[in-house]
Amino acid sequence: MKIIDLTHKIEDSMPVFPGDPPVKLRIESSDAHYITSSLSLGMHTGTHIDAPLHAHCSALTVDGIGLEELTGEGFLVSGGEILNGGDIAVIRTGWSSRWGSEGYFRDYPGIKRRLAEELVEHEVLGVCIDGPSVDRPGETDIHRLLLKNGIWIVENITNTGLLPPKFRLFVVPLSVRAEASPARVFAVTGSGSGSSKDRSSFQR
Repeated sequence: MKIIDLTHKIEDSMPVFPGDPPVKLRIESSDAHYITSSLSLGMHTGTHIDAPLHAHCSALTVDGIGLEELTGEGFLVSGGEILNGGDIAVIRTGWSSRWGSEGYFRDYPGIKRRLAEELVEHEVLGVCIDGPSVDRPGETDIHRLLLKNGIWIVENITNTGLLPPKFRLFVVPLSVRAEASPARVFAVTGSGSGSSKDRSSFQR
């Protein structure tokens, strides 16, 4: 078994989407026994999950997404082509290689509507992407299409180039009554990591 972390680390003053609150990680007190820190950040910081409330698609917040819906057989989508069937789509664009650069939050690719419609048709649980958004800059259609169909979205994942064709994916957000939450996202590969059902037909 191998675990692949798909999460960007949360750090003080890390990159955030233009207009989002800055990240402030501070040591508030320290003595010989304990250190106590505080963290201030927007809910869409770094690797994070969007719930349907984010796009006013329903009242569903992150804490309302069942844990059983946050894990499943992950499958890669690369070059706009679905490489395997499964529960959770992982969109590999290669954009995460620009993380930390000035251009990361500009001209990112998002995903095409045809692909989003195909994912809706096959009733995936969620869609993850290695860029800032499933939409192109300034657009919102893909968010609305996915979220109104109850498909959660994870943005700003990384290390998608390390993923094999089949893997088990886990998304672990805070249990927070909000439209989004930072999340730890990881894949488990190897014996016993996949689903016991045959997902090759792309059905749930």
